[in-house]
Amino acid sequence: MRSCIITNNVSKLSDFYKSIFNTLPEGNENHVAFDNMNLAIWNPGNAEISKVKNMSLMYFVDDAKYEYERLLNINGIEMVSEPEMQPWGVIAFIFKDPDGNEISFIQQLNKVER
Repeated sequence: MRSCIITNNVSKLSDFYKSIFNTLPEGNENHVAFDNMNLAIWNPGNAEISKVKNMSLMYFVDDAKYEYERLLNINGIEMVSEPEMQPWGVIAFIFKDPDGNEISFIQQLNKVER
């Protein structure tokens, strides 16, 4: 499965996700793919792309606190929450991309760490 973000500005979102994933996408100014993250970014050419955001991307990471600190130094990130322990056994935080889509980085904890 691959998620696709529709946007008017592929290069802006591509640069943003390149920074948070530390990887280069393949593509052009109309469509890019981060194959190792199962994410595509696409401009279908419509003048009116919906401003309604009703999706959230979730990625598992090894160390949520480390990733949070790393992302604080990247332009264009709007932090929504700090890393917090969740009742279902994860540490997670949420931030937004430049188009307002929510992204969660989630660290699964071992039973011993809970």
